[in-house]
Amino acid sequence: MSRSASLRVLVAGALLAYWALPAWSAEETVEVPTTGGTVAVEVDRATSAGAHPAVIILHGREQLDAGTLPFFRRYAAALAAAGMDAYIPSYYTQADFEVMSSPDRRRRVAYFARHVESWARYVGEVADFALRNPHSAGRVGLLGFSNGGFLAVAVADLDPKISALVVFYGGIPDFLLGKITRLPPLLELHGKADQTIIVSRGTKIVDAAHALGVSAEQIVYPGVGHSFDQDAGSASAKDAMQRTLAFLKQRLEVP
Repeated sequence: MSRSASLRVLVAGALLAYWALPAWSAEETVEVPTTGGTVAVEVDRATSAGAHPAVIILHGREQLDAGTLPFFRRYAAALAAAGMDAYIPSYYTQADFEVMSSPDRRRRVAYFARHVESWARYVGEVADFALRNPHSAGRVGLLGFSNGGFLAVAVADLDPKISALVVFYGGIPDFLLGKITRLPPLLELHGKADQTIIVSRGTKIVDAAHALGVSAEQIVYPGVGHSFDQDAGSASAKDAMQRTLAFLKQRLEVP
């Protein structure tokens, strides 16, 4: 073999070895630059070989901290085990959290309406970041909880990159009612006894999807309220997790 041919083989081998390395380790926090500043994102990567789709997990009106992160990490770990890279962005500033944690619902709703477009843009930029990962399969889904479910609907309406949408006990933001022009395939899960966000709010997302000719399903769990899946061992939480993983695997084409 000539010297130049040997060099080409060595370079090719080095490149293959580089691309075979994981982009980052599981459960690492990365700083993602966005138009609104740097967003901290926890990443839990699938450990299986090959390319993986991404799922962005959107928290509700609570701030991500030591008390709330374990709940979202449980979903991230399940997604990673099922062959999907999970991203948990902390899209609130401290000022956002102070307002969104207020007991004044009118204040929260008004603040959400003023900021949701910016938050949606940040989420879209996190999706771009995920798609730039050399291990990306080129598909992104959203998994939103409560207020994060409302945000997920807004992102899906604005961003054609989103291929699948799962909403837990959420709804359509008031400013988008009757105005949604795009939704990907959707799964909505809700407690029948939810008094925080009543089940009909979730039904409206499904109705909007059907009006657009999009596949959508709502699963309603009798006798449980808001955040019914906080108890991971309950029958409803287990069922919701199984349905979420199955739906995202199918819609994001996980092998």
